[in-house]
Amino acid sequence: MQPDAPEALKTLNIKKIWLPVLCGLAITGFLFYKSGKISRATVALLSEPNWNYWCIALLCIVLREVGHIFRLRILSNSSLSWTSCFYIAILWEFASAVTPSVVGGGVVAIFIFSKEGLSLGRSLSYVIVNGIMDNIFFLLAGLRGFWGAYESFFAMADEFSGTVKTIFFISYMMLLIYSLIIAIGVFINPKLLKWILMRVTSITFLKRWRRSAYQLSKDIITTSNEFRGRSMLFWSKILFCTMLTWVVRYAFLNCLIAAYSYSAVSFSEHLAIFGKQVVMWSLMLVPVSPGGSGIAEFLFQQFFEPTLGDYTLMIAVLWRVCTYYLYLTLGAIFLPKWIRRVYSKSISLHKSVSEL
Repeated sequence: MQPDAPEALKTLNIKKIWLPVLCGLAITGFLFYKSGKISRATVALLSEPNWNYWCIALLCIVLREVGHIFRLRILSNSSLSWTSCFYIAILWEFASAVTPSVVGGGVVAIFIFSKEGLSLGRSLSYVIVNGIMDNIFFLLAGLRGFWGAYESFFAMADEFSGTVKTIFFISYMMLLIYSLIIAIGVFINPKLLKWILMRVTSITFLKRWRRSAYQLSKDIITTSNEFRGRSMLFWSKILFCTMLTWVVRYAFLNCLIAAYSYSAVSFSEHLAIFGKQVVMWSLMLVPVSPGGSGIAEFLFQQFFEPTLGDYTLMIAVLWRVCTYYLYLTLGAIFLPKWIRRVYSKSISLHKSVSEL
């Protein structure tokens, strides 16, 4: 996988934020208009939260980035500076926010890694291993999420919940199969995986994917070589950072709902909220809008209106501001700084070489 620098820079463009912002505002405005449930009471609710839960929610945002930064630092065996890890974490989130969910920010992340001084092979390896770790979390949380959300959502015998169950199951099984294939290639026998992929894509109706399969097998071999022989302690640290990052990512909404709930949210209700988010994430793999903008707000209403009632859309706005628009803002702030930083280093290096 060779990152295209002009294409990556086109994605990492501040102007890209306007499309998801406008899309999100349009869908949210339509949902408010259609529901007719916005009133002074719902707006006044925003100024009367449980501030203890709000503080925990804000801590979740911080811990999410701390976990991401530490994971990058550990993956690189400290070859990436803390500053580099910070920029990569922020800009990776930004790239994911301005690209459709089906595209993701992986290719852009490879470009960001390479501009921070890593070789293409190492950059690619870090992105693949990050993806494997994220998939492990989803596969584990998906089991808990399915059962945690079942009684409060899947038990509803309507058309929407039936569709959600089907999409969730298909997404889960596809991710499980894909993750097993990649994990076998990276951790067990990459050359065997290459042989299998080449054999499978030699079948007549699969030949169109032969080149992609060959490139994937090359990427897997590169990743396997990079991480071969790493200790259990290394992988334990990576897995812990991954779990921390995702748990606090979802816990933010738990805290937000608890902050505005009239009654205490029980443990089983927290599990249901967590489970619904896992299921929502599986649906968010499908949307073609940047960062799932607009689709996320719609899904939030479908999932949480039975629980939140008239306050659903107000909570949805707060949720998206703190978990999505925040990263658009941070990207707009730090992207110009990062571009000046990495390209000034390249200019300085060229000057030093020319003076030799």
